[in-house]
Amino acid sequence: MYFRHRLAHFFAILLLATYAGSACAGTSRSATPAVYPNIQHEEYKLQRKDFHFSNYKAWVKRDGSWYIEGPVTHKGLLCGTYELGMRFGIGKQGGCTDVEWITPDRYVTSQEQCNNAVMQHRGGDIEGMIASRFDEITCAERVVRCSGTCK
Repeated sequence: MYFRHRLAHFFAILLLATYAGSACAGTSRSATPAVYPNIQHEEYKLQRKDFHFSNYKAWVKRDGSWYIEGPVTHKGLLCGTYELGMRFGIGKQGGCTDVEWITPDRYVTSQEQCNNAVMQHRGGDIEGMIASRFDEITCAERVVRCSGTCK
C-alpha cells in the first residue's frame, strides 16, 4: 500500500512537471524593411508603405492607420491564447539596422488555439505617432505573443 501511494505521488509530480514545462508565455518577433515605390516626383507624396514578413502581409498609411494579417500556428493539444501585433521604427540606411522603435508593441488580435490549429489573424489600428513620423518609418516588427500552453 505504501509503495503504491509513493508511486502514484511520483507520477503525479512527473505529470505536473511535464505540463508546467510546456505551459508558458512567449513572444516571437520578426522585423522587415518597408517596401514602397521609388518615385522621384516633387508633387508625389507617398501614402502607404508595405511590409512583407514571409507569410504575413502588413502596411502603414500616412494617416497613422496600419494593418497586418497572417497565419498563427499552435503546436500541441492543450490551448494557448495568441495575439498578433506590430511596432514601427526608424532604422539606419533606410532599413532595419540599429532601429529606434517609435511605437510600442500594439496587439490587434487575440484568439485561443488548441489541437495543432493554424488560424488566420488579421487586424489593424490607428496611431498618431505613426502619422506624425510616417516619412521617417523604415522598419516594422511583427510580434506574436502567446499565453497559456505555448510551444
